[in-house]
Amino acid sequence: MTTTTHLGLLTRIAFKRDRARLLIWLLVLVGLMTAVAVKFNDLYGTPAEITAIMGTLKSPAIVAMFGAYPASGTPTTAEVFANEMLVFMAIMQIIMNLGLAVHATRGEEDSGLTELVRAHAVGPQVPVLATLIELAVVNLASGMLYALGLNLAGMSGATATGNWLIGLGLAAIGWLFGTLALVTAQLADHAASATGTAYVLFGLSYLVRMLTDVQDPRLTWWSPLGWIEKLTPYHHPNALPLGLMLLTGVVLANSALAIASRRDIGAGVLATRPGRRTASAVLRGPWTLLWRRHYRVLLGWLLGIAILGAAYGTVFNTIGDILKTNTTLQQVFGPAMVHAANHRLLVNFTALLTVILSAVAIIPGLQLVLSLYTDETTGWLEGLYARSVSRSYLLFSYLGTALIASTLIYGISLGSLILTGNASLTHTADGLTTFEFWQGFWGQLPVIWLFLALGAFAVGGWPRGRVLLWGYLALGFISQYLGGLLDLPQWVHRFTPFGWMPTVPEHTVDWHVFGTLSVLALVSVLVGWWRYTRRDLQLR
Repeated sequence: MTTTTHLGLLTRIAFKRDRARLLIWLLVLVGLMTAVAVKFNDLYGTPAEITAIMGTLKSPAIVAMFGAYPASGTPTTAEVFANEMLVFMAIMQIIMNLGLAVHATRGEEDSGLTELVRAHAVGPQVPVLATLIELAVVNLASGMLYALGLNLAGMSGATATGNWLIGLGLAAIGWLFGTLALVTAQLADHAASATGTAYVLFGLSYLVRMLTDVQDPRLTWWSPLGWIEKLTPYHHPNALPLGLMLLTGVVLANSALAIASRRDIGAGVLATRPGRRTASAVLRGPWTLLWRRHYRVLLGWLLGIAILGAAYGTVFNTIGDILKTNTTLQQVFGPAMVHAANHRLLVNFTALLTVILSAVAIIPGLQLVLSLYTDETTGWLEGLYARSVSRSYLLFSYLGTALIASTLIYGISLGSLILTGNASLTHTADGLTTFEFWQGFWGQLPVIWLFLALGAFAVGGWPRGRVLLWGYLALGFISQYLGGLLDLPQWVHRFTPFGWMPTVPEHTVDWHVFGTLSVLALVSVLVGWWRYTRRDLQLR
C-alpha cells in the first residue's frame, strides 16, 4: 500500500462533498471584490474625491482596521482600493480556509467517516493530501477569479500586474492559513479544539498586524497577515510576500503530513487530560454536560476577545491626541474645547468597534446554538433522548448557555477596550465614561440576542437556513464595517439588526428599538421551540 493509494478518488469525493459550500464562498467573495472595485470608480474616481478620503485613510483608527497606507505622491483610485480591501478580503479568505481545512480532516474524523475510509487500502496521509489538493485548487481558482474581476472593473490606476498580484496574494494567504488549520487539526483531538487553536493563531497574527501598523508599519513583516499589505500591488508591486506565504504554507503542509503519519486515528498529538474517576455532582444534566464539552472553547473566546479589545484600546492615545499634535488648537480654542474634540473622536471610534466586537461575540454563541442540530444528526444526543430529558430542556440548555456566553464575551471585550484605552491616554479626561460603557453595552445586546434567537428558530423550524443565517450575520458586519467608506445606501445598513439601533455610545440607546429587537428575539425563540418539540428528530 503506497502513501497515495486512492488519493484521486478521495479528492473527487472531497470536491463533491464541499461543492455547495465552496460555490457559495466563491460567489460571495469574488462578487464582493468585483462589486466594490466597480463602485470605487464612482466613489473615488477624481483627484478631489481621493484627496477627501486620504485624511481618513491615514488616521490611526482606519489604519488599525484596514492597514497602513503605503503610497506616496499622488494616489490613484486603485491604490485607495487596495488599502481598504486587501486586509479585509484576506480575513474573509482565511475564514473560508480555516473552516474548510478543519471540516475536511478533523471534522470527518470526529464523525467516524475517516475510520470507514481508512478501513480500506488508504494510508494515514491520504485524507490530508486530498485536503491539501482541495485547498490549493480552491485558492488558486478564487485568486484567478479575483484578478479577472478586477481586470473587468477597470479601476483608474489599476494594472494587470497589480490585479494578478492581489488575486495570487489572496490565494496564497488563504493557502497559508488553510495549511495552518491542517496542523492544528492534527494536534487537537476534536474539531472544536482544532478550530479554536487555528483562530487563536489567526487572531494573534491580526493583533500583531494592527499594533505594528499603527506604531511602525516596518514591523508588520512579523505578522503573516501583514504580508498581504506588503504586496503594494499598484504602488511598487512586490512579489516577495507572495513567496513567503507559499513557502510557509509548504512547510506547514509537510508538518501536517508528518504528524498525520505518526498519530492514531481519532487521537491528537495534544492528548486530552484524563477526567475524574467518578463524575462530579454537578454533571447530572444536559446543561452541565454541554458546559463540560465546550468550556475550553468558550474560555478561549473570552480570553481572545479580551485581548482584541485591549489591543484596540492601545491606539486610543494615538487617535485622540489632537492636543499634543496640534498645539495651535489649544491656543485658539482652549484646553476644554480640545479635550472635548479628543473625547468625541474616541467615542466615534468606539461606536464602530462596538459593532465589530458584538459581531465577533455572536459567533461562538451562534455556533453553540446550531451545534444542537449537528449533535442531533451525528447521533451524539441519542443517549440523552433515551433518558427522561425533554426536548425543551435540551433546547434551552444550548440557547441559555449561548446567551450567557455571548453576553459575557461582548461585555468583557467592551470593558477591556475602554479600560485599556483610558489607561493609555495622556489626558485621562478625554477617555470614555462609565455611562458611555453601559450605553455601548446595552445598545448592542439585543442585536446579539436576536441573532442567537434566529439560530434557535433555524434549529427548530428550518435547519437548512443555518447557512443563510451566517450570511445574514456577514452582511450585517460588512454593511457596518465598510458601509461608510463604500457609501452604501441606507437600506443596506437597515437590512440587518446592526443598523436598527443608533450607533452607541455615539448616541444614547433607543429603548423603543431595544424593546422591538427583544420582542423579535423572544418570538423567534418561541417559534423555534414550538417547531423543535414537534418535528421529527434527525438521529443517525
